[in-house]
Amino acid sequence: MFFRKNSKSFHLSDTLEGCLKGKQSAQKKLYEHYYSFAKSICLRYAANQQQAEEMVNDGFLKVLENLEQYDMTRNFEAWFRTVVVRTSVDYFRKHQAKGTSLELDVTLELEYEDNLLETISAEEILHLVQQLPPTYRTVFSLFVVEGYSHAEIAEMLGINESTSRSNLTKARGKLQEWVKKYYPAFQKTNVS
Repeated sequence: MFFRKNSKSFHLSDTLEGCLKGKQSAQKKLYEHYYSFAKSICLRYAANQQQAEEMVNDGFLKVLENLEQYDMTRNFEAWFRTVVVRTSVDYFRKHQAKGTSLELDVTLELEYEDNLLETISAEEILHLVQQLPPTYRTVFSLFVVEGYSHAEIAEMLGINESTSRSNLTKARGKLQEWVKKYYPAFQKTNVS
């Protein structure tokens, strides 16, 4: 995986064993080895670098606190990713403005073109996703990137499935609007 540093000197099983014994050197190795991976996940849920850093640190804390629950016969990266994604969702719920309601009874149908977002770079898309309102950003990332169903998203965020669908539709519509506005070459795609 391209996120790893010093993979020749990193041995996952030894590092995890050290973490389980509470060795700070092993915890530091784990942090340094998976930091970029965790940050790439958190950036999709964060509005800025500072929020992403907080999510990364919270995620590592949860990983270390719950490491005994990890089944060593399974893929560590998958388990780690799940913990970091759920930590990011927890961060969203904890920091969601009290006055902002997540409930929307009416689903606004927006037309969007799936292939429009496929033609710009991942970095450009990430920048646009970070500009979305927190609810839209979270639902978009959980559905499009992580592959969660609307039922799962609704349960995680404490919203209705229809609200999840609506937020996804609005997020896609907003992203398309921005792509058309900031990437003039895409103006032609809207011509029938």
